[in-house]
Amino acid sequence: MGDGILSGLDSFGLSGLEGMSLFEEEKKAEEAKAAYVPTEKDFILEKTMKCPLCDNEFKTKAVKAGKAKLVRSDKDLRPVYQDVDIAKYDVIMCPKCGYTALSRYFPTLLNVQAQRIKAKISPAFKPKPETGEIYSYDDALERYKMALVNAIVKGTKASEKAYICLKSSWIARGKAEELGESNPEYAKIKAMELEYSKNAFEGFVAAIQNENFPMCGMDETTINYLIAVLGQMTGHLDVSQKMIALILQSQTANNRIKDLARDLKDEILNSKK
Repeated sequence: MGDGILSGLDSFGLSGLEGMSLFEEEKKAEEAKAAYVPTEKDFILEKTMKCPLCDNEFKTKAVKAGKAKLVRSDKDLRPVYQDVDIAKYDVIMCPKCGYTALSRYFPTLLNVQAQRIKAKISPAFKPKPETGEIYSYDDALERYKMALVNAIVKGTKASEKAYICLKSSWIARGKAEELGESNPEYAKIKAMELEYSKNAFEGFVAAIQNENFPMCGMDETTINYLIAVLGQMTGHLDVSQKMIALILQSQTANNRIKDLARDLKDEILNSKK
């Protein structure tokens, strides 16, 4: 705005500056901020990790804490965030020895597990150089496969393998959403998602028969709900309905999980009509 507060500068030979706007730069900065659209790389940082198997220090990509905004959760509890899929960054892989695990399990490695990985994975492991500022869905799928084969080799619990499969199904779903239904690869990726869901279902069913709670950081009600959802998604409706009944009869299940179970029950009943 042509502020009169600058009038009189002609006495200093600066008459050409008398019409300058006082807060023009601040206004431009606000407009630029409002127009800025964040991208996935804005949520990512390089985190230093130390491998518990070979003591190698390396960088891995991680999501900045508290930055991503939750948009919704899918019925199998997959969290969907705005501008970034945080599940892509939940696998940590040592580029030297090949030891790979979900972030919650990576620091903990028993001696017998370490020996198995050293014998069966590390000698043949060929590291792939990371390129780009983010992990693509293809990158993430490869990393999850490495986490799964490590879990199998080290002889981990069924719950951990099931959890890896569950999160792998989320990655496949994210890739399918990115591709869109018109893409020729869409059906293939959806089939991959279903296969991971089937294995997650089988793994969690086995886990509740042999393991104690909590499991993968989840209580009994949450695991029962996941089994119910995965059972419905993969055609095991009898198991799904049994788990729904357990949740609805539970004295400890909260209202939110009971509401989710009721929605799932209605969905199953409607599908049978």
